[in-house]
Amino acid sequence: MSQSKLVFLFAVLVLCSTSVLGFSSPQLKIRQDTSLNIFGGLKGAFANEEMGAKKNEGLSNGPNINDNVTVNGKAVQGAVVGQKITVVAGRARVKIPVNCQKGDCGTCMAMVNGKKVKACQTALGAGKCTIKTL
Repeated sequence: MSQSKLVFLFAVLVLCSTSVLGFSSPQLKIRQDTSLNIFGGLKGAFANEEMGAKKNEGLSNGPNINDNVTVNGKAVQGAVVGQKITVVAGRARVKIPVNCQKGDCGTCMAMVNGKKVKACQTALGAGKCTIKTL
């Protein structure tokens, strides 16, 4: 082969290899540092402040808890006085069907201490409470 043909083939090979590299994805650098450094200025802002003990937000004495509640024989821990019966039953994983949430339809009827009540409207009392679904 002549020298001009070799130069021509070499030039074609170089052009083809550069066009192929143009379609390949560049290698990404792996980031070693995981800190964001966005809030670095606030890192020690409150380090020397005395915050004191946590305060109970919202209620001054905490909620009034009734631990004498059973739903279909299951004890309910942490039932709050004044909650709707449907909410208390939900804490015991007992579903009471509800349609209207207003007490009009009557699908949420349940027995509370032996009396038929609308569970979506009736609030939990402070004393012993036995709830049975119908």
